[in-house]
Amino acid sequence: MKTMLDSAIALAVVRDHLIRFFPGHWEKVYAQWLGNIRDWCISRQVWWGHRIPAWYSKQKSDIRNPKSEIYVGIEPPPDPENWVQDPDTLDTWFSSWLWAYETMDEQTRRKFYPTSVLVTAPDIIFFWVARMIIAGLEFRPGKSDRDEENIPFRHVYFTGLIRDKLGRKMSKSLGNSPDPLELIDKYGADGLRFGLMRIAPSGQDIRYDEKQIEEGRNFATKLWNVARLRQMHGASSAESKIDSRHLSIYAVEVLSRLNETIDAIDAAYRDYQFNAVAQRLYDFVWSDYCDWFVEAAKTEIFGEDLARKKCTLATMDFVLSAILRLLHPFMPHITEELWSLLGFGRASIQFAAPPQKMALDGVTDVPGKRELVSAIYQTVQAGRNLRAESKLQSNRKIGFILRTDQTLISEQLPALTRLLNAEEVRIDRKYQAPAGNPMAVAPLGEIFLAIAATDKAREGERLDKEIAKIENELGTAENKLKNKSFVDRAPTAVVDEHRQRLKNLSAQLATLRQAREDLN
Repeated sequence: MKTMLDSAIALAVVRDHLIRFFPGHWEKVYAQWLGNIRDWCISRQVWWGHRIPAWYSKQKSDIRNPKSEIYVGIEPPPDPENWVQDPDTLDTWFSSWLWAYETMDEQTRRKFYPTSVLVTAPDIIFFWVARMIIAGLEFRPGKSDRDEENIPFRHVYFTGLIRDKLGRKMSKSLGNSPDPLELIDKYGADGLRFGLMRIAPSGQDIRYDEKQIEEGRNFATKLWNVARLRQMHGASSAESKIDSRHLSIYAVEVLSRLNETIDAIDAAYRDYQFNAVAQRLYDFVWSDYCDWFVEAAKTEIFGEDLARKKCTLATMDFVLSAILRLLHPFMPHITEELWSLLGFGRASIQFAAPPQKMALDGVTDVPGKRELVSAIYQTVQAGRNLRAESKLQSNRKIGFILRTDQTLISEQLPALTRLLNAEEVRIDRKYQAPAGNPMAVAPLGEIFLAIAATDKAREGERLDKEIAKIENELGTAENKLKNKSFVDRAPTAVVDEHRQRLKNLSAQLATLRQAREDLN
């Protein structure tokens, strides 16, 4: 009866989230085991461990009497010469369930018990986790008799196992475990750490692939190169002073993206989603910062406006400093080195405060600037796709023609030209493309390659694929808006966003169909 009562309390503290499991699906496994608990053998025939505190009498009697034949106690019997102690030891988990509080003296326990978080593997959820919870609730080592004062920890984070490509658990006997020292020699310690963390979903097993470690090394190289690029343009500042009056639209975008990244990382850390943190940092550093902002920022860096250049470099310092601090738990070595080389702090980066979000209150029309940057980036991507589909090398300077009614884009032509690696980007509101001239529909308008008309059959095939793609997206958007449940229950802003998307897709489809008709 008491065992059932203990199990019920141990179930309740997890069910009521006095103890939280991460990921949460392990709560069901825990509940299933405790709800069907069975006796288990606690003795082991090993040399280490707590010896079973049971003694057997040397004097045998014809009449069995357990009280006279067996002695159980922490201290040996008063006449030990007449008794033999059981040679077995208690199993590891029977001893380990006391770990959470028996490792502390009473003063330490008052300060640190219950502990914050237990990090362990799900295959010992029964052997260790459940028994520690039961032990805490049974022996009540906390400051009071309340359950929340006696649970051994508040959070339990379950890690995954790394398996080989066949799904087998790595072991020396199978010979399927790579040598970490060889991987470090080949890809670097930071590359190994980041590559593994990025592919390790919370509480799930992963299949090891060395290609992921190589990507970690490549990411470290990317980070090093972009930091060196900043170093080439003068000394960095530990306290970046950004003048909001001279912020480019690309700086506003990257600072906004950094703010979003900090929020997303904080949320992921709270749920122990370390792979989500790594992936978010990877996307921000590689794409938002290196591929887009740094390339667009070169327009100001190599330009003649000194105030703009100073502001751009200060923005780079602010973002790089934040990147290094955010990445430090994953890549301690390269971030420590770059922190020192760039002069962001005299002390070690490990003592630096976490980065704070950049307030953009002094910047006018942030949403409008971000929308324009998004349109520019999407137009650049459309132009790059045109180049690739036309089998033109990415390093070849070619011209582009943009047919648009937007007036704001004129100021951004230098950055647009650089991002497209174009010889020239010409705006022509009334441009009439010859049949077969490669074109694409983008948020800024229609973009054309300024080259001789290509093979009509090949261009027609490309346009057909693009039309089919837009038709598919349009059908999905229409079906969603026809769903009365979605329209009634979704927030108004979300419904309006889908309606605007439907409008934009319809306009793109009309333009593509007209281009296809003109080709004929």
